[in-house]
This record gives sequence, structure tokens and C-alpha cells, in this order.
Amino acid sequence: MSSYVIRTPENVTFEFELAGLGSRALAWALDVVVMIILLMIASQVVQVVTPVLGGFGAALFFIAVFLIQWWYSALLEWWWGGQTIGKKVVGLRALSADGIRMTFVQAVVRNLVRIVDLLPGLYLVGGGSALLDPHRRRLGDLAAGTIVVRERRALAPSAVVPASERYNTFVDDPAIALAVRKITAPEREAMIGLSLRRERLPLAVRRELFAKLAAHLEERLGVARPSFFSEEKYVLNLTAVAMATGER
Repeated sequence: MSSYVIRTPENVTFEFELAGLGSRALAWALDVVVMIILLMIASQVVQVVTPVLGGFGAALFFIAVFLIQWWYSALLEWWWGGQTIGKKVVGLRALSADGIRMTFVQAVVRNLVRIVDLLPGLYLVGGGSALLDPHRRRLGDLAAGTIVVRERRALAPSAVVPASERYNTFVDDPAIALAVRKITAPEREAMIGLSLRRERLPLAVRRELFAKLAAHLEERLGVARPSFFSEEKYVLNLTAVAMATGER
């Protein structure tokens, strides 16, 4: 597995798993199938309207071919945040090299350069470029400043709190929903990491870590721990609310 690491000016690290050539080829093959289907639909529509529109119907077909061949990927990647239908099915996403969503210009550039990547056939130039580049970028990615990564499925808030403890008195409290927005990215990662790994920790370490994190969050967020909440349950419930708020 090849990874791509970005460190922000705030010293927060983000790590992405780069997409492999096989998964990218599969996504592109699916997109080709989609484009063929769209071209077949356009052809059928033109056959229906040609008796009425005459030569204008044929012109419409050529316009449809142009839009599908040259703008299918670019427009979808811009509109869907770096995904086409093929990428969405396979679980891939194209991003700007700094880890944020691609701009419209980047989406257009990476797809216009695809004609070079396809040369002399079967994506040989693009495939060779991806093999040689440490970040698996084809020429279109290099020109646009983009990368293609595997999309990680976000954990649902329920993954943090076990079924027996799902009742959360914090969920419907708007003051707490507002308070958790102050949680920083490193704090959020620490909360999620400790919550998911708690069962593998020695009991004494588990209690100490939850006590320290609960005290920190109580002071930082100004959210008092209810007397019937242990430090662990306090952190678990705050983490679930923070994750749910982040999803929304």
C-alpha cells in the first residue's frame, strides 16, 4: 500500500492511501461503458428527431458525442468532488495535491491531458507515468496538480458507542452540539482513537487515559460531566456527538 502524507501549517497530518493502477483501470473501464451507453442513448434520440429536425438532428448528435467524450469526466469530477461513476463504484476519488477538493480548472486540465496519456494506445503513456511517479500520477495529474486516492469510509457515530450504551443524553442538547464544534482535529483524532482501542488497553491505563481526556474536554469545552457518567462514558458520548456533527 502506497500512502500520501500532507502536513498542514497547523502541524496536523493527513494520510491518504493512493489508488493502484488496477483499481484506476477498472474505474476507467466502467466509465467507458457508461459513455458508450450514453452515446447509444444519444444515437437513438437522434434517430427519432432526425425526421423532424433534418440535418440539425445530426448536428445535435455530434455535439452530444463531443460533450460525452470530452466533458463527462471533467464535469462529474468537478461536480462530485473528484468522482465519476466508475470512481464512485470502485471507491476512488481525485483530489488536489494539497488534499482538498479539486477546482473546476484542475478537473478540466487532468481530463484534457488524458488524450496524451492514452497514447499510443491502451493508456501506455499514462500507465508508464504512474509507474515511474512516486505518487502514481499520470501526466494529467502532474499537469493539474492532482492525486487519486482510495476513499475511506467514515465511521458511523454508533461505531464508537456499543449497542448497550447507545442512549446519549448529549445528542439533543444544542449547547453541546455547539460546544463540540470547538474540538480541534488532533483532539478529535485522540477521542476517536482512544474510543476505538479502549478494549485492547490494560484496565489501569484505560481508566487513566479516559480520566485525563475527560478532564481536558470538560475544561476546554465547558461541558460539565453528569454525575451518573463515568469519565469513559463522558468521552464516548462526546465523541459520538462530535462525529455526528461532523457528518452533518
